[in-house]
Formats: sequence, structure tokens, C-alpha cells
Amino acid sequence: MKALITHIINSPLAAFHSEGLKVYPVLEKAFLKGEDLLVSFEGINRCTTQFLNASVGKLYMKYDPRKLNSLISFADYSQIPHFSDKLEEVKSNAISSKEYDNLIESATS
Repeated sequence: MKALITHIINSPLAAFHSEGLKVYPVLEKAFLKGEDLLVSFEGINRCTTQFLNASVGKLYMKYDPRKLNSLISFADYSQIPHFSDKLEEVKSNAISSKEYDNLIESATS
């Protein structure tokens, strides 16, 4: 399956949390079905970590990162400055947050 971000948010700017929340259920649905998913940023000329946190980071906080990495790939983002760095930062922060929550839970139980 291919998810074209511009079709989901109807804008060339992937900047706001609320827009990321529109993308999240599309990504989650494909993931839960076990479908390979290509997330295309074709036509997007700006993407913020705020958007990525709401769309991608939320997935990485909720589900197994290895399984997500095996099913979801990203494409058509070369026109977005520092996209790869932003995406990796969002993933890393989400994974670290989940690990931190697990440590706190085991320490308090």
C-alpha cells in the first residue's frame, strides 16, 4: 500500500500536530493488517517534527519498532531539508519514551 501524505492532509506543508493525527490512523490501519506500507512525501515541501511526532512517533510509542521498520518505509522526501534526521530523532525519542515508561513501571510495582 502507498500512503501519499498530500492526499491525506490536502496540503504541501506537513507542519502541524493536527495534520499528523490525520495520517496516524492510515498508517496504523496498514500496520495492524500487516501490510507493507510506503509513506510518500511527494509534493510535500516542508515537514516538522511536530507533524512526525503525531503521525510516526505515536506508532513507535505504541508498537514494536522492529516490526514497524520491517513494514513501513518512507519515500519522496529529498526536497524536505533534514527529513531523515528529523524522522530518526522522532523514532528514537518515541522508543526511548516507551523504554523509560517501562523502567518507571517496573520500579514502582
